[in-house]
Amino acid sequence: MIDATGKEQLFLKNPADNKSGFWHTYLVDDVLYEVSSTEKKTISIDSKESGKGWVHIVLNHTPKEGGSPVARFDIEVWSHNTPVMLIRHKTTNLSDMIIKDMKLYNLMDFDVGGSTSYKDDIGVYEEESGIISACDDSPLCVAMASKPRPDAWEIERPLRLKADKEHRDLKKNLELGPRDIATALQWDHGDLDPNESKSVDIVLACATNLDEAKTLINDSWELFKKKIR
Repeated sequence: MIDATGKEQLFLKNPADNKSGFWHTYLVDDVLYEVSSTEKKTISIDSKESGKGWVHIVLNHTPKEGGSPVARFDIEVWSHNTPVMLIRHKTTNLSDMIIKDMKLYNLMDFDVGGSTSYKDDIGVYEEESGIISACDDSPLCVAMASKPRPDAWEIERPLRLKADKEHRDLKKNLELGPRDIATALQWDHGDLDPNESKSVDIVLACATNLDEAKTLINDSWELFKKKIR
């Protein structure tokens, strides 16, 4: 993002040692599986398309070596000439068994202002609006909302933020900072029958203050209908 003085400012950074992005945990035949979007052993790319400002990628999750895919993660992203990112994440049961207690997470490390100032970030989750944000003293703020609204959320130090087999539900704390923080949202899809799909739509917005970011989020839902197929 370019600020009023013409200076470039970073608002989103996902360090390689922090496992940010989409995560899932779910059960099939009483076995609990955990999968992250960055792993390579059990995730394979089924298809990938891209164009001006958009990308559509389909990932298959095959938890057992030599087995058939159990779940499919269909992700569409759009962002072009506007400080918003539109994301649709669709989860589909590819197996002939019921997927139970499917949980989807989105972990983000919003290093607002870049490496020189991210240690003064403040993260806030607003229960009334369902908006999670990260801001600092600079004229820069990032916020995110979803449809449906998240079932849980968490704001924590990046290396302490977990969504795994031992920590399947986020803590629902409302604020943390000023310090280096990361954020997470959780959606409980519940049980998925064979061939059943469930989706989450997300808008991420960046602005010079939180009120502007919220306005961008509200305005972007109409844009979502046009840009995400």
